[in-house]
Amino acid sequence: MSKTVYLTTPLTEEAVRGLELDDVVYLSGEAYTMMYPQHFTRITGMVKAGRPLPMELSGRAIYNTGTIFRRRTDGSYDFRAIGATTSSKFNAYTPEFLRLTGVRAVIGKGGMDRATLEAMEACGCVYLAVVGGCSAIYTPSVEIEGEYWPQPSWADNQLKLRLDRFGPLFVAMDAKGNSTYEASAGAARARLPEIYRKLGIE
Repeated sequence: MSKTVYLTTPLTEEAVRGLELDDVVYLSGEAYTMMYPQHFTRITGMVKAGRPLPMELSGRAIYNTGTIFRRRTDGSYDFRAIGATTSSKFNAYTPEFLRLTGVRAVIGKGGMDRATLEAMEACGCVYLAVVGGCSAIYTPSVEIEGEYWPQPSWADNQLKLRLDRFGPLFVAMDAKGNSTYEASAGAARARLPEIYRKLGIE
């Protein structure tokens, strides 16, 4: 039976490994946006080179997301909306990133691949799925605290977020090697012969 859990970063490995598929999580604390491949490659490159990072990632969450905001003249943020992007775009980068940084949670939509699931199991990390299309529910629980490596378009900047009971988030890939997405795909494949038969497809 699923449970509702309130967690705050930095997350411990014990807390993350205690989560199970379909648990509902409300997350507080630090999180960092990861919207483009270069966000991953820049950080992994710095870690491999032994260069210090401008943020603390161990025990924190990353969020595959885009944001709508503008910077006011006084340096504060007029923050309007946040919404998840499809996490599978980052399948190629996430496993190594998790192993190098100690990130404990990935927030996004759509799920990720088997290699990422295996990295999550090895490192003690979970995938927390948002409800797509519900930015109005999630945005009030987020504040922007800072930016890294400014780009010509502010929307491309990597952001530090402060979450306050951000949710509901659903454990869709746990740290035990289980994935809601794999289970759903398996169930669908099992029904294909029956569907093909009813449609008269050989």
